[in-house]
Amino acid sequence: MKKTTITIGSVFRLGDHIVACGDSTNAAFVAQVIGKARPTLILTDPPYGVNYVEGKGEFLKGKTKHETILNDHTQSDDEYRVFTRKWLEAVRPFLARKNTLYCFNSDRMIFALREGMQDAGWHFGQLIVWIKNQAILGRLDYMPQHELLAYGWFGVHEFHKSKDRSVIVYPKPSRSRHHPTEKPIGILRHLLLNSSRVGEYVYEPFLGSGSLLLAAEQTKRRCISIELSSSYCAVAIERFEKLTGIKAEALPSPSHT
Repeated sequence: MKKTTITIGSVFRLGDHIVACGDSTNAAFVAQVIGKARPTLILTDPPYGVNYVEGKGEFLKGKTKHETILNDHTQSDDEYRVFTRKWLEAVRPFLARKNTLYCFNSDRMIFALREGMQDAGWHFGQLIVWIKNQAILGRLDYMPQHELLAYGWFGVHEFHKSKDRSVIVYPKPSRSRHHPTEKPIGILRHLLLNSSRVGEYVYEPFLGSGSLLLAAEQTKRRCISIELSSSYCAVAIERFEKLTGIKAEALPSPSHT
């Protein structure tokens, strides 16, 4: 991964979108990044607390080498529950009255995620299952061919489709070139269309390699995003610039204490 001059506290505008390098559990930093925006949707892929990159070890030999995912050290259920509560509480004051949360996660931590959501005041609506076209190699007896999404909201939500199914069948990228847990842009577009409108703000507190930025650009939503890793911030920005032709503009950095 290339070296970058981006540091904690750096903020960039990319057309209608914002990318900030920092900690999304830091309430003061989140407040400064979001400003007067009022997101109607949180669509996020947080660290799963399972040490994903190191845990794959031998199974990733010969494939793209990825940086360790920050905050993805192996955590207990209680630690992950607190972590979830903290990042949700940080954004809660800035949500639109009608809002929705989609949060990707794994079997291992889905119960702790649910408890963290409820601790922060969120209603846990249901689970959505993403079925992939192939299983993922690993040490489990049953190789996982799915990921889970927690679906919920704080207070009141709005759904823009008459009905949808709780199982989404969509191929995973044949190679995760930008991030070890990179999500297909098509799935993100699907969820954006279900739970937000053109011009509305969506929030991604764990941007990774920037797939949601691209999905938001394609569906004419405005994405406000935070990513702790300066390297992945650089990847997300470079990826967006290359695919859209829109250049990033550095903004004054808020304090990050």
